[in-house]
Amino acid sequence: MTHVAARARVPLKGLLVFLAVAAVLLLLGIVTVLRGVAADAARVDIVTVLDGNTVVVNQGGTERTVVLAGVTSAGRNPEGLKVGPNLCMGEESYSWLRDRLPQGATASMTTSDEGAPEGMESAVISIGGGTVNVAMAEAGMAAPTDVAVGKRLAEEIAQANQEAVGRGVGLYDIEEPCTYQNRLYEAQFALEQIPEDAEASLTKIDERAVEYAAGLDQVRLVQQEIRALDPENGTFADLAYGPAKESLLAEADPVVEHGMQVLKDLNTRRNEIAARG
Repeated sequence: MTHVAARARVPLKGLLVFLAVAAVLLLLGIVTVLRGVAADAARVDIVTVLDGNTVVVNQGGTERTVVLAGVTSAGRNPEGLKVGPNLCMGEESYSWLRDRLPQGATASMTTSDEGAPEGMESAVISIGGGTVNVAMAEAGMAAPTDVAVGKRLAEEIAQANQEAVGRGVGLYDIEEPCTYQNRLYEAQFALEQIPEDAEASLTKIDERAVEYAAGLDQVRLVQQEIRALDPENGTFADLAYGPAKESLLAEADPVVEHGMQVLKDLNTRRNEIAARG
């Protein structure tokens, strides 16, 4: 009986050990979850905005420099120099972010080490019930990157960016000289000022063809740059205008096609006149 009773007590001891370990693991799990919740709900005070990407915050008395996750903007241009798509709207993006995150404001922030420069973190910042990263893309002040954000937030940012493209705001504003929308419009407008016909002489037709071809080349140059856009290239212009590539080509391609036909027609007329002697 003693031997049998001893054998019966072994499983009981094992069960007690198992329950003790399970309790410890459960406690650790609860602590981990609570830490995660605390991290998700981290409150920070805005110290300053350095540019359209970078913010200094104060969390519990410690200053931290973070870059916005999932989006990027061009570098600042305080002198107002004439720039192209790769530096487009940098100063405007800085002003937008500074106004959205004023000094001393309280925001919530989650961070990641992914995609951040050394000594910084990537951050998703929320204030006033909205996510700054998404709002910045919706305003056309930043390009989507998919870096340091989950799938759901990346999709939200991409959708916000498409809304900016559709509305023609910020980086997609046809009135802003640095945008591809403006460059294409200006080249197209200049081409439209050149008559498509010429007087019935070889000299006049040749002159018109040279003039028109030069104007068309400016449109084609912009078209070729647009065709080469690819977010995988990683430049700011690629990230910002890659998502707008389809709509830009929808404007550029018919203009180039029509222009090529104009040159063909001029050449046909020239050949007819030359054949008549």
